Amino acid sequence: MRSIERNALSLLALFAVLALFAGGCGKAEERQRQAQSKTEPRAESKHAGWWCDEHGIPEEECSMCSPKLEKECKAKGDWCEKHNRALSQCFTCNPERQKFYAAKYRAKYGKEPPPVGE
Repeated sequence: MRSIERNALSLLALFAVLALFAGGCGKAEERQRQAQSKTEPRAESKHAGWWCDEHGIPEEECSMCSPKLEKECKAKGDWCEKHNRALSQCFTCNPERQKFYAAKYRAKYGKEPPPVGE
C-alpha cells in the first residue's frame, strides 16, 4: 500500500511541477513579445494603407511618418515644435483637428477610426 501512496504522491508532484513550468512559459513568451514590440515597428506602421493608425490621419498627409511632408510643413510654418508634428495635425494643441481627421475616416469607411496610438 505504501508504494501506491508514494507513486500517487510522485505523480501529483510531477503534475504540480509541469503546471508551474507550463504557466511560466506563457509569461516568458509574453515578455518576449513585449520586448520585440519595443524594438520592432508595429504592423500598422508599414505605411502601406490609407490610414496611419499610429497618428490618426491619412497616411499620405502624415507629417510624423514622412520626412518629406515634415520638411514641407516646416517650410510653410505649419509646425508644432513642442509636439514635433505639423501644427495642423497636432491634436494636443488643436483638439478639433482630431475630429476633422476622424470625419475623413468615417466618410471613407462608415465607422469610427481606430484609437490613436500616441
